[in-house]
Amino acid sequence: MSSPSKAEVLPLLTPGPLHAEIERSVAPADDTVHAIVEREYAAVWRFLRRLGVPESDADDTAQRVFARVLAKRGEVQPGAERAYLMRAAFRAVLEDQRSRQRARARSASVDLDVVLSPSPQPDEAFAQRQQLELLDRALTALPTELRAVLMLFEIEGLSFTEIALALELPRGTVASRVRRARELFADAVRRDRFRSAL
Repeated sequence: MSSPSKAEVLPLLTPGPLHAEIERSVAPADDTVHAIVEREYAAVWRFLRRLGVPESDADDTAQRVFARVLAKRGEVQPGAERAYLMRAAFRAVLEDQRSRQRARARSASVDLDVVLSPSPQPDEAFAQRQQLELLDRALTALPTELRAVLMLFEIEGLSFTEIALALELPRGTVASRVRRARELFADAVRRDRFRSAL
């Protein structure tokens, strides 16, 4: 299943248990909030999925992220919304991981997210699925901290400075983590391809 479309984004902010909280924090005529949600929801959703949030939980977690950010929107500098959202998403993922570790209620398996073109040929669909499975396996092999910086830099296109702001890290730490994440990712892909060739 692909990330939600723009038409699916805004309805996600009204239903559910966070409705009252969002209503308190967002004025009905606040077009800026809706523009931010429309522009950033798919990126937050993708980021959460690649950090290991199961597809069945991604919408709820994204809604939590936006509710937190909207509640503190006065603290967010204009133009820094994406970095702030990614930091909130990263924290939400870490909180959820800690909860699962303490409760040991969930297995370590991660659902695979497959994004297919509208009507691919069977061989194209198979190749896409293989590539996405390889991507997910290689990302899952990385520690969460390295996976986060790699996703933000390579997939979401944030600069080292924006990632440093988002994850509250020194810029040099971000650069070294990106370099280390690339190395580990490449190693994971090579190992996976070697195993597949056997």
